[in-house]
Amino acid sequence: MVMRPKKTPEIKLEYGAPDRLLPADFKEILTQRYFPVLSLTYIASVMGIAASKGRFVHYMFEVKTAYVMALFVALFVSVPAILWIILRGSHLFNHVADEWYKIVAGIMTVTLMMSYILFPEADFLGLRLYFAASLPIFVVMYLFFVKGGLPPLAAHPLTALGLTFLLYGAWLGL
Repeated sequence: MVMRPKKTPEIKLEYGAPDRLLPADFKEILTQRYFPVLSLTYIASVMGIAASKGRFVHYMFEVKTAYVMALFVALFVSVPAILWIILRGSHLFNHVADEWYKIVAGIMTVTLMMSYILFPEADFLGLRLYFAASLPIFVVMYLFFVKGGLPPLAAHPLTALGLTFLLYGAWLGL
């Protein structure tokens, strides 16, 4: 049996190059990968919460409850993605960013499943259902992060629509 040396990450630094806290493709990661999927999650959560309350038009356009609750879902989905972006920008840990995304998303999924078993009555404003519904977004977000983002023609309008929903929800809160 031939023992092959373990493959180690290769770090390429240029002499005299400026230090970079963020990766070179950070803008592309945010605008074509992170914001469109986060916007889609937020929009779907707002519409789903408004529809589940009963009077869709009333909860969609007159009450801020759906907009505030959807922020919690968007923040929940953002945790593995933000970790992936941070690790991807690191010179030492960019080779493990994909694995850590899978690990953190898996831990969050298991934690959510265990909350259904251990605390069946602890349903904060019916929000746990939307956390569970957001689990497929982990897979979609992973595919967008690893395989590449949306083209700008699709990413920017989706991001603008999500920002519009966010600003409208903030305006309702005034």
